[in-house]
Amino acid sequence: MKISVFITIIFLCGYSLYSQCGCMGGAAVGGLTPLGGSANLGVLKENNLRTSVFFMNGYGNKYYSGDIITEPGLVKEYKFNYIGFNTGYGLTEDLTLELESGYFLQKMQDYYYYKLESSGFSHLNTSVKYNLYNSRVKELEYTAGIGARVPVNFSEANVPQNILPSTGAYGILFHSFLHKGFKNEGLHLFLINRAEINAINKHDYLYGYSIFSSFYISKSIFNNLVGILELRNEYRGKDRYNGSIIEDSGGLVFVASPQLSYKIDNFYISCNYDYPFYKYYNGKQLTNSYSFGIMLTWQINLDS
Repeated sequence: MKISVFITIIFLCGYSLYSQCGCMGGAAVGGLTPLGGSANLGVLKENNLRTSVFFMNGYGNKYYSGDIITEPGLVKEYKFNYIGFNTGYGLTEDLTLELESGYFLQKMQDYYYYKLESSGFSHLNTSVKYNLYNSRVKELEYTAGIGARVPVNFSEANVPQNILPSTGAYGILFHSFLHKGFKNEGLHLFLINRAEINAINKHDYLYGYSIFSSFYISKSIFNNLVGILELRNEYRGKDRYNGSIIEDSGGLVFVASPQLSYKIDNFYISCNYDYPFYKYYNGKQLTNSYSFGIMLTWQINLDS
């Protein structure tokens, strides 16, 4: 149970902001829609319930073409403030169900002389995860899962698609989770992968497929405090609008994310700072400069 809660913390807090821009005006932002990150974790024990809430903030003001900083564009800068929610339940020892959603407190782009912004719910994710292999002796676990994303947007603000809180696109999610522990050394290694395939939204915009891979190293610092280093790769294909390829979309990013996690009774508090140390963007895109987050997780065994 401790490992499952710990992975929930580092994954939800570590996966910051993926997916690219929408269409119909605004800047092509390489990273503006939080993923939440509930689907790639190890399973919960039977009849265990876990609830998490996390806050994320991000900012960007640099344009990239390829891997080179280029001249400013139509938008001076953007920023967001986002709250995510996650609930997981262990239906059996090998099968876990999860539900995740998110709400933008603010999603803003500054056009030098005026600003456009929106707020509202982003999406609703449902996931099923199944443990395919688990050896306590070898401290090795592999879990795979599948999920679905439903866009949630209760209001249509008069702003471009890429500033709306929801992408407006349904999607299918595939995820995998691999853990190798070294209990005597207080060391754990994780490889977490996620892929997304999107449908066309009502504006005839199709978001490119996405693949995210994270490698984590965690080490106990002292009782109840764990230090984590995440190295993440984010790949996104090009988008399409009305059947035509959007050249200013998609790319490849590598992110370093140092994190801390602290346990207090049944509560876990964690924080992270995401720094993209390598960016390659197709065309010209406004990019994410940094993001940081803090999360609170509570877990309980309902049998007790």
